[in-house]
Amino acid sequence: MEDRGRLSRIIDTKSWDASSAGLITHSRIWLEVKDVMNKDVITVCSDETIESAANIMSENNISSLIVVDDGIVSGIVTEKDFLSRIGSNIKISVKTKVAEIMSCPVELVSPDLSVLDASKIMESKHIKRLPVITDNLLIGVVTQTDLNKALTSYGMWRNVDEVMSSDTAVIQTESTVAQAAEIMKSRNISCIVAMKAGNAAGVFSERDLLQRVFSANKNPWETKVEDVMSSPVVSIPSDYSIFSANKLMEKLHVRRLVVMDDNRLVGTMTQTDIFRAIKAKLEEEEDRTRDLLEGSENCIYTLDLDGKITYVNPAFMRLLEVSKREVLINQTFLPDCFWFDQKDKRHLLDELKDEHIEIQELTLKTAKQRRIYVTLYSTFAKNIHGEIRGSQGILFDITARKEAEESAAIAYKKLEKSNRELRETQSQLVQNEKLASIGQLAAGVAHEINTPVGFVTSNFQTLESYIKKIHELLDMYEEFTGMIEKLGEKKLSNKIDLINQFYDDKKIGFILEDIQGLFDESREGLERITNVVKNLRDFSRIDQPGSRDKFDINYGIKTTLIVAKNEIKYNADVKTEFSKLPLILCNSGQINQVFLNILINAAQAIKSQKRDMRGTITIRTYVTDDEVVCEITDDGPGIPLDKLSKIFDPFFTTKPVGKGTGLGLSVSYDIIVNKHNGKLLVESVVGEGAKFIIKLPIVTKENLVTDTYALETT
Repeated sequence: MEDRGRLSRIIDTKSWDASSAGLITHSRIWLEVKDVMNKDVITVCSDETIESAANIMSENNISSLIVVDDGIVSGIVTEKDFLSRIGSNIKISVKTKVAEIMSCPVELVSPDLSVLDASKIMESKHIKRLPVITDNLLIGVVTQTDLNKALTSYGMWRNVDEVMSSDTAVIQTESTVAQAAEIMKSRNISCIVAMKAGNAAGVFSERDLLQRVFSANKNPWETKVEDVMSSPVVSIPSDYSIFSANKLMEKLHVRRLVVMDDNRLVGTMTQTDIFRAIKAKLEEEEDRTRDLLEGSENCIYTLDLDGKITYVNPAFMRLLEVSKREVLINQTFLPDCFWFDQKDKRHLLDELKDEHIEIQELTLKTAKQRRIYVTLYSTFAKNIHGEIRGSQGILFDITARKEAEESAAIAYKKLEKSNRELRETQSQLVQNEKLASIGQLAAGVAHEINTPVGFVTSNFQTLESYIKKIHELLDMYEEFTGMIEKLGEKKLSNKIDLINQFYDDKKIGFILEDIQGLFDESREGLERITNVVKNLRDFSRIDQPGSRDKFDINYGIKTTLIVAKNEIKYNADVKTEFSKLPLILCNSGQINQVFLNILINAAQAIKSQKRDMRGTITIRTYVTDDEVVCEITDDGPGIPLDKLSKIFDPFFTTKPVGKGTGLGLSVSYDIIVNKHNGKLLVESVVGEGAKFIIKLPIVTKENLVTDTYALETT
C-alpha cells in the first residue's frame, strides 16, 4: 500500500507536467529540474533516531533529509517537522525514530519536469523541496533555493517592499524556544524576530531550533530565545531590489533578511517571498505569451521528440476545421485523416527527425474533408545544453493561391484548344456567357478587334481608290503641260474644259476634303485596337487577393517573433522600436509569412559569420502619409553588390547547395508588391549588415479595388 501511494504521487506529478507543456516558452525550453537539482543527496533510514538526523543536518548545514528504506523513498524529514512537534507542545525524545516525525507520502518529480512546473507544485503543496527520481531510484533533490538561483536569471528588479512579509511575527528575547516554536507553528512561518528594548536583536529560525537546540540537547521549554537566536540581524532597507536581496542571501548563506527603515522593523524578506515573486513574474510572462499565441491568426503548433503534437492554437484548429484540441493533442503530426497521401506524412516526419528544417508545401484535408494547401515552416526547440527537445512551427494557408494557379492552368489549356479550333474552323466560338471561360474571352477579343480592323481596312480601300483617281488627274495635268507648246489656242481651251469636266465628274474636291476624315477615322480605329489590347493585358494581370481584413502590423511582428524565437535567440538579440500604427487592410497570414522569411534570413546571415559575439536584429515601424513602413535591420555580413539585384529572383540563393530553396524572398516580394501593391526594398553594405524595408499602402475596403487598379497600371 505504501508503494502504491508513492507511485500515485509520481503519476500526479507527471500529469501536471503534461497538462501544462503545450506552450513552448523560454522557461520550459531552457530549464528542467535535472539542470538545477542537487545530485549530492544525503539520506537517512526511517528507524534512525531524530537525534542522529538532527546531527547529520546540522553538520552538513542542510534543511532536510530524504528518508530511504530498501532503496525506495518513503518520506522526508525537515526542520519544519522538528518545529511542528515543539510548536504543538508534543514532548519528543532524542531517541524518537525518524519515522514518527517525517512527512509522508512525498511529492516525487521527474528530472525532465520544467522548473516552472516544479515551482507550481511547491507553491500548491506548501513545500520547499522535491526528491527527483528515475525508475523509482533517487537521483537528486531540487529545493526552493535551487529554483531561486536558476530563475533569478530572468531579472527581478522590483523592490523588497512589494513582496516582503509586512505582518512580521516578533517575540521578546527572554521568551522560551517552545513559545517561539508555538507562534511559528500556529502562523506557519519559518522564523520569528526577537525584540529587546524595542529593537530587533536577532532572528530565531527553524535552523536555529535544529542546530542550536536539538543538536545541542537543550530543552526547548527551558531555553531562552536570546541564547540560541542568530544575531546580529542582517537588515536591508525596503527600497532594496529583490535581485540584490537574493544575492545578499547567497553571499551570507542565510535564508531571510530583516527589512528596516529608519531603525524601524517593517517586515522580513525570505527566500519563499522571493520564490513567490519570481514565480508570479514567470506566470505573468507565460500568460502574456499564451494570450499572444492563442489570439494569433497564424496557425501555430508544437511537437515533442517523437513528432507528437503538444500544442495547437485556435487558428490552427480553425484551419483544419477541428472543434476540440483533443483530436490533435498527443497525436503524431498530423493524424492520418488529415493527409491525402500517407507518403507525404512519413516524408515530413523523417525530415523533422533528421533535423532538416525548411519551408515545405503540403496538401492536407480538413476534418470536413475539404482540400487545403499550406506552407509549413518548422524550427527546433532546444534546452540550455543545445539538445533538441522538440520542434515548433507555423502553417500558412495558401489554398486560395494554389486554387488560382490550378484554375489558371486549366484556363490556359482551354485557351490553347480554343485557338486551335479558331484557326481550323475560321469561325468564332458560340457565346453562352460573357467571359465564362478563357476560350470565350479569346473569341470576344477577336470580335472586338475585328470590328475596328474592318472599318480601318475599308477606309484604306476607299483611300486607295481616291488616290488612284488623283493619279489619273495628275497624269492628265502632266499630259496637258506637255501639249501646251504643240497645241493651238483652240485645242488648249478644249483640253482645259475636258480636265475641268473630269475634276467635276470624279469629285476631286470632295475627295481631297474627305481624305483627312478617312485618316481621322483610321486613327480612331487603331486607338480602339490599342485599348482592347491594353484592357486584355490589364485583365491578365489581375490577382485574386484572397481574404483581407484589418490588421495590426506590430501585433503580427510580435506573434512572428514568438514562432521564430528559437531560431533567432542562439545567434542574435532582437530590438523593437514600434510606433503607433493604423490598421491596414491585408492578408495577415501572407504578411506574417514575409516577416518570418526576412527574420529567419537575418538570423541565418548572422550565424554564418561564425563569430563569438551575438548579433542584433532591429525591427522599426512607423507611418507616413499613405504607407505603413517596417524596417528589419541585421548586423550580419551584408550582401555583395553583384548579388543585391538578384535576391528577389526565384531560386536565387547565397546559401550552400542543399541549405536553401531560393524561394523565400521571391515569395515575399510577390506577396508585398503583387498581392498588396506595396514595396519591398533592400539596402546593404558588405561587412555592416542589411536592411529590408517593407512599405504597405493604407487603404480601405471601399477604395481597395480602385487603388489596386491604379497601382497596377502606374
